[in-house]
Amino acid sequence: MQDRILVVANGLVRFAHWLNWAVAIGFIIAIVLSFVLGDALSAQISTKYHGNHVAETITLLRATGLLSIVVCVAVYQLFSRLLAIMETVRAGDPFIVANADRLQRIGWALFAIQVLDLAFGAIVFALDRLGIDHATWVPGFTGWIGVVMLFVLARVFRVGAAMRDDLAMTV
Repeated sequence: MQDRILVVANGLVRFAHWLNWAVAIGFIIAIVLSFVLGDALSAQISTKYHGNHVAETITLLRATGLLSIVVCVAVYQLFSRLLAIMETVRAGDPFIVANADRLQRIGWALFAIQVLDLAFGAIVFALDRLGIDHATWVPGFTGWIGVVMLFVLARVFRVGAAMRDDLAMTV
């Protein structure tokens, strides 16, 4: 019998993994459309902001889209490694060096997401300076704690796997 939490978590991560792909494709389409429909976009921004900072606003919007695609790549790394770890849990052998490597890769992906979040903050400040409407942004401290935690867990897994291998060799 499978662990219900693992089954639910696997389903949620698989759905989020699929959703991440859909979001990435959406950002690609939005960036392409910002060029294809560039005149209409410029006219809309010009009308709303009385002709001020149109080019800068479009550049910042495109930069947001590009950063979002890079975040989607990092999220892909995170979800694909997490799915692989859950598979080893399902198989009954999670304390292996490969999972330590996966946790470390998840840590690097989360680190990249945190750095990119700071770049989003810079874009928000630039939009604010231009007087352009934007979503709010607050730096996320908990994500940085998650980064440290993942690197520590990766180390714990690596040491645990080595201890398990040493024990197996002595028996």
